[in-house]
Amino acid sequence: MSNLLHEVSRHLNDNVIIQLSKQLGAQDPNQVKRASQGISELLLNAIANNANHSQRGGGLFGAIEKDHDGGILGDLMNVLGGQKKVQNSSTMNGTGIVNHLLGKRQLEAAQIIQQMSGLDIFKSGVLMQLIAPVVMGVVGQTRKSNGLDLGGLAKVLMGGVQKQSGSQGGGLSGAFGKLLDMDGDGSMMDDLLNIGMKILKK
Repeated sequence: MSNLLHEVSRHLNDNVIIQLSKQLGAQDPNQVKRASQGISELLLNAIANNANHSQRGGGLFGAIEKDHDGGILGDLMNVLGGQKKVQNSSTMNGTGIVNHLLGKRQLEAAQIIQQMSGLDIFKSGVLMQLIAPVVMGVVGQTRKSNGLDLGGLAKVLMGGVQKQSGSQGGGLSGAFGKLLDMDGDGSMMDDLLNIGMKILKK
């Protein structure tokens, strides 16, 4: 089965990256591309952690089954650009997805993405929310097309993430691992990040 990170990258092609750059007001699409790659890896790791967790896995699987079938991937440019509306608003609720997966660790995540890509921390945070539905769409499409239950999905997620992480072998995966191991207590800086995201989205 194709690697999930590769599949996300395939959908986040150069045309999509240019569009996202315009939406963010980012001057350098290469920064947005690097940030998108890091965000995709981070979110897939977070989804894998959730799927492998006895208490959180069921809720995650239910959300994927209900809200994320991969339908947005067929016309991603128009969906992300707002020209095409989706019937299920939860499908594109990037804020809710990121809140569920990262909780109070969003600021730290945006800091890591900024350091690896050079993209402004607030733009990194907004990009995380824009990309989250795409990542969930790829996961949901994989679940649907292969008829996977929670256990099967967890195996695919862990296998895909480990394969990609192993091939990179650098500090990025380690940084994500430490981030996802945090207790999620957070600080008032998380509120500041959310305010920055709202300003950029206007």
